[in-house]
Amino acid sequence: QARVLRCGRCHGLQPHPVARRPAALLVPSAIRHFEPFICRASPVESAAETSSGGQKSADWSKRLLNVAKKRKQEKKGPTADIFTPAPKKTDPNYYEGSEEGELGLDDGQVAGPKRLPAEMRCFDTARIYIRSGDGGNGCVAFRREKFVEHGGPAGGNGGRGGNVWAVADPQLNSLFSFRTQVHWRATSGVNGEGGNCDGADAADLYIPVPCGTIVRRKDAGEDEPPLAELLQEGEKALLMVGGRGGRGNASFKTARNNAPAFAERGEEGLEAWLDLELKVVADCGIIGVPNAGKSTLLSVLSAARPKIASYPFTTLVPNLGVCESDYRTTVFADVPGLLEGAHEGLGLGHEFLRHVSRCRALVHVIDGTSPDPLGDYDAINLELELFSPALKGKPQVVAYNKMDVPESAEFWEDVREGLVARGADAAHCYAISAATGRGVQELVRGVRALLDALGPAEVVRETDAVNATRLPARKDTRIDDYTVTVEEVAGESSPLGGPARVFYVDGEGLEKFAQMTNWNYWDAVRRFARVLEVSGVNAALLARGVREGDSVVIGGTEFEWRDDRSEGALYDAWEADMRARGANRQGVARWPSAFRPRN
Repeated sequence: QARVLRCGRCHGLQPHPVARRPAALLVPSAIRHFEPFICRASPVESAAETSSGGQKSADWSKRLLNVAKKRKQEKKGPTADIFTPAPKKTDPNYYEGSEEGELGLDDGQVAGPKRLPAEMRCFDTARIYIRSGDGGNGCVAFRREKFVEHGGPAGGNGGRGGNVWAVADPQLNSLFSFRTQVHWRATSGVNGEGGNCDGADAADLYIPVPCGTIVRRKDAGEDEPPLAELLQEGEKALLMVGGRGGRGNASFKTARNNAPAFAERGEEGLEAWLDLELKVVADCGIIGVPNAGKSTLLSVLSAARPKIASYPFTTLVPNLGVCESDYRTTVFADVPGLLEGAHEGLGLGHEFLRHVSRCRALVHVIDGTSPDPLGDYDAINLELELFSPALKGKPQVVAYNKMDVPESAEFWEDVREGLVARGADAAHCYAISAATGRGVQELVRGVRALLDALGPAEVVRETDAVNATRLPARKDTRIDDYTVTVEEVAGESSPLGGPARVFYVDGEGLEKFAQMTNWNYWDAVRRFARVLEVSGVNAALLARGVREGDSVVIGGTEFEWRDDRSEGALYDAWEADMRARGANRQGVARWPSAFRPRN
């Protein structure tokens, strides 16, 4: 027998066989306000529909679509970075709230950005710092054994620094582990030793991430592809290459210099901040309104133990559960409850809607005790379509939950007819009770039959990630490929008059050469000065007007320009620098005294 309820808007009497509870569901207003039964029609339409025996109400979905398009046009601007700290409440322009019009903000006040709790923010997004290992330093050594026929330089090369990899770990289902460990550093290579002993290469660093993780650089451009997109178990991708080891003095032996007394430093490792984004990889996603019983259903299907309580939004993050039945395994993902306006951020919003995109099928759980189950069904499907049209086309299995409640079981046939009228397959509509386990096994078999009909699962990547699996070949960089720029230092003057200037020499090969030069060896300093002269750097600086006392910066090393570039002046400057740094002079036993400047 149809029950007659009074509409909360037009106050007219409406026969409604499904709606049963005219009283409002009391929940916190910040989450959602459940109104009494609404017939979704104007007073005139309500009276007409009442007289015609409950005709179909106006298409409210079009109204919601119009509102959504209007709000999208009003909201412009970039999305706030969730890793950026929220404005402090001591800021006079800060006001904690959501809608400026509803909060009654004064002139000059702005609404504070929507901030997610750490539990939700760290589930599917994380920002980490990685650094590859430095290369080991080369060694300066000579063979001094008695009666050794082939003596001479015997310094070994340094070992390679550790690489940084990301590897998909099936034991992880969230990015919570990166909340407590943000910095990941690979070890450095071992230094070379005498007797032509090369240093050992450092062990690579493997960062475990959940399946479905996308790795991007923090400041990556829109056209820059992600570094990695890991979907399958054990899949790995190279994120950062370790520095190469420095060469020992045995590597620099030539016919003209048969006893070199210098070695290279190891190449420094690379560093970067990376953004991780997780999109859950599951066979089937469980969706529905808050408090529909999704978490209870997941706890019955699998060994997962999600938080279950009798209030909305008990589930704050998606939960994964593995269902093993009939010698088969199916992975289910419990997505937090959705509301009307979720595509715009209402409730938990689109923060977790994207997790549904990787699921092959969906289980739409309907709350049998809801005032309007069919309205909830329409609202969730509309939100999926507004978020992504592809989600609306995913196959669904409808689970009418809470059949253990007499009021819910009484109207199951009416709801089923409404679902079929809305395009749902009658064979994929199940009446279940997650609390008692009634109908759950039939639901699982129906889901597996649907997945079998879809065919074998295909690995579909959503991005054009690099996914490097091999170490790149050594890149040949030219020393003579560089640029010179000049910058005037405000507030400082040059010893010769005029503003102080800094000359920046930018070039990948030249910067790496300066970084790997060991300045404690005189032969290495003389070699570096010779390279600057041969590559044309000195001539380029003179062409740009460099003068005595100006600073020249190459990579991370700063030099002072001197017009006297003789070896005697270079040695005096190097010796003064060594004393200032408190370092011991090395490699000067062969310094010819004839070149020393005479007083």
